[in-house]
Amino acid sequence: MIGLLPIGRIITLVAVAYSVVTGLILWAVYDNQTGFSTAISIASGGSAALHLLLLGLFHFGWQWLWEKFPALNKWLFPNLNGTWTMVIHWEWEGKSGTSYAKAILKQDFLKIGMDVDAEDSDSETLLAKPKRDPETGRGVLYYVFLTTPKHKSGSVPQAPYKGAAILKLSLEGGELLQGNYFTSRKTVGHYELTRAFT
Repeated sequence: MIGLLPIGRIITLVAVAYSVVTGLILWAVYDNQTGFSTAISIASGGSAALHLLLLGLFHFGWQWLWEKFPALNKWLFPNLNGTWTMVIHWEWEGKSGTSYAKAILKQDFLKIGMDVDAEDSDSETLLAKPKRDPETGRGVLYYVFLTTPKHKSGSVPQAPYKGAAILKLSLEGGELLQGNYFTSRKTVGHYELTRAFT
């Protein structure tokens, strides 16, 4: 999410906010009865409180903001947190089929990740990058993953492999993610994720 924002401007705004808060507190408490070091100490405490407020907003409060102001789902990027049912259409070594999985997306203001538990494998995020289509505003998730096949009795153990997918949000809302994928073991296919619950 933070990657969708002009990070230079955000850093500038935060720095200005810190200096304004510190300056206002210093100006308000510094007088003949309060020494300069005491005023600096109080102003530093105000800056620390602002720091905790911003930290809480980035890690927890952003979801509350997205609920209160649903337009943020369109302006920035939707909240994808939750459990998704996943249909995997695959092709590998001349064979094709369909697998089913459960995906858990975890997102905060600074990062996003997805774990996938499929019938024959588990996948973890190596890199996930949210983007918005510059023309349509449609949400897109670039997803690079590591898949570890499950070793079941009677099967030949397989080595982990890497893959990548470009998942696009449906135009009707944020309840469907779908897109093509490919892997380092030359598997190709299509993912369809439907939100089960948040």
